[in-house]
Amino acid sequence: MKSALSILFLLVAISLFSQSTVNGVIVDSKNKEGLIGAHIYLLKNWRKGAITDVDGKFSMEVEQVDMQDSLIVSYVGFREKIVPVSTTMNIELIEIETVGKTVVVTAKPLIAEEFKYMEIKKIDIYTNPAAKADPILAVNSLPSATTTDESANISLRGSSPLETGIFMNNVPIYDAVRYSQLNGIGTFSIFNTSIIKGVTVFPGNPPLEFGNVTSGIIAMETDDRVLDDNANSLVLSLANIGYSREQKLNDKQSLKLFTNWQPSGPIKMLNEDALEDIESFTSNDLGLYWYGNGSLVSWKVLSYSVTEAYQFNFEHPSFMGIFDQKKQRSFLISTLEKSLWGGSLSLNNGMSYSNGDYSYSTVAFNVKKNDIFVGANYLLSKTRFSLKSGISYDYRFSSVFGNFHEFGYAVNTNHPTIDLDEEAHIKVLEGYSYFKYFISDQIAFGTGFRKNIPTENIDDYLSRQANISYADETWTITLGTGVYHKNGLMENTGEPFNSESFQKSIDIKRNKNGLELAVSLFDKTGETNEVKYTARGAEFFTNYRLSSKLNASASLTFLDAESEQGGYTYDLSYFIRGNVSYSPGRFWTIESTIVAREGTAISEVTSASYDGALDAFEPSYSEQSIRLAPYANAGLSVSKIFTISEKMNVIAFASLNNVFDRANIQSFGYNFDYSEKDQNLYSQRTGYLGAVINF
Repeated sequence: MKSALSILFLLVAISLFSQSTVNGVIVDSKNKEGLIGAHIYLLKNWRKGAITDVDGKFSMEVEQVDMQDSLIVSYVGFREKIVPVSTTMNIELIEIETVGKTVVVTAKPLIAEEFKYMEIKKIDIYTNPAAKADPILAVNSLPSATTTDESANISLRGSSPLETGIFMNNVPIYDAVRYSQLNGIGTFSIFNTSIIKGVTVFPGNPPLEFGNVTSGIIAMETDDRVLDDNANSLVLSLANIGYSREQKLNDKQSLKLFTNWQPSGPIKMLNEDALEDIESFTSNDLGLYWYGNGSLVSWKVLSYSVTEAYQFNFEHPSFMGIFDQKKQRSFLISTLEKSLWGGSLSLNNGMSYSNGDYSYSTVAFNVKKNDIFVGANYLLSKTRFSLKSGISYDYRFSSVFGNFHEFGYAVNTNHPTIDLDEEAHIKVLEGYSYFKYFISDQIAFGTGFRKNIPTENIDDYLSRQANISYADETWTITLGTGVYHKNGLMENTGEPFNSESFQKSIDIKRNKNGLELAVSLFDKTGETNEVKYTARGAEFFTNYRLSSKLNASASLTFLDAESEQGGYTYDLSYFIRGNVSYSPGRFWTIESTIVAREGTAISEVTSASYDGALDAFEPSYSEQSIRLAPYANAGLSVSKIFTISEKMNVIAFASLNNVFDRANIQSFGYNFDYSEKDQNLYSQRTGYLGAVINF
């Protein structure tokens, strides 16, 4: 069967470059981040002005006489500033601080933030064609990502996606993919980028303020800024119709409602050949996000539900027919934070539920999952040191009920099945402490431990780590080592598993004059359910802004990974990524991406024996795996923004995945007696287009 789903959801937001006389950027003086929606206008002619884009950039045409004027710059929550006009401007605004008895609680950064590998902003998710507007898929563009199946199941530095931790507001999120198949692979994540502030990625040596993780961490944070006015957004595209509204309740609270419907008809009509194995799909979701920053406590509450249905052509040597799956998924995440004893106390809670029905041939079964997480953390930050301690309880439950074919090689309607009714659960109770000390303004040292309290099916363990980082205006060098543990349930079967890993890494970055260079070396050994693996390698990355219109980046990863079971999916000697962004004119952006890697290793069928009782053939596989042909995929997107009024704009976009329609082999399919085989392919050339209306 061909790749299960190759749909591009691309919501593009554009960096605005222009040949106007005045170009500039407005940033927050504290973190140097661009301020979107800042107002700029001439002091002597207020009718002539501009508004900053998603990067905080602006451009405006002025008369020669206006070059003697000044600009007034204003942004809600920041001090207004008046600066002389010049052709290139970099303006820093200072945030207004609350004075008096009122104490404003603000979101605290990760205590291990200095040791992060990379942070992905919302604009990075939108402008990267490979991300498809998905915050998890955006991670696949990083050099550290070794995902091989075009999915949202992220592998980091040669480890299984099973070991990758996904967190939202410090709450672990499991079963986080949409259109997930029996193998647990899902094409998209369930997260809506419109509520995401940023994504912090730790591909190795995950900070122990996050628990129950052995490989890397993808930590998402939701928006925490109240807009100065209500905002609406409407999405109209081939496979998505969505609407969101952010309602300002008062100066310190906002409420966001978002919903989407994903039909399959239009995109299948445009891409009939590429999506021929997909019978139909549909998805409906509804979410509510409430953010507030009061005088005593701040809070974030996210409620989200999604229902989906997916039918695809299932091909097996003994059966051909429709695989039908339906699933409901919902979760509730809440975060409370309060200033206390000179520090910050936070409570993080999460509850989730999923119910999936799957059927094909004469098989029908149901999978239910429930997850509960409760965490309490206290962070004390001083000039030279920070200390964070806490405790967390993570409970997971899974039940599988139905019937399955007794033999994997005999799945037709006349073949025998067995009944299955099983339940599994785990309880992970952990306490941790992490200490960070600034030896100087450039050097930071961090160390910590995380200890569990043994439960009925989890043994005693101790996770520990140490990091040291040097950072100045040009260089960042980080060294880390640690031992980590994870206990969980297999996403596809619900069976319990435990894993352990030992990691060492060094990350070196240099950023100067628009040229960014990075080199990373890593070495890890791991064990999951007593099956050992090793993964070591090197990553090289460069990004350079060639001009105000052209930006290019490239990465090369060398990986040496192997497992005791052989045929390790992530044993790839090289992984290449590239991205070029070009702005040919005002409000236009053209982006291209390329991914190339060594083919994966698989076991090939060498012979088959006939089972007369079942009237089916049982295959035999080679002991030595073979390597598929190299994988390569190029993507292209074009977008343009149309400004209708000060509050309304339309972003039109079109994209093409696998531009050259390369036949990338995913696996092989066989006929009834395994005497002939054909190729199962990853996504073929797929076109997508649509528009986003903001008002």
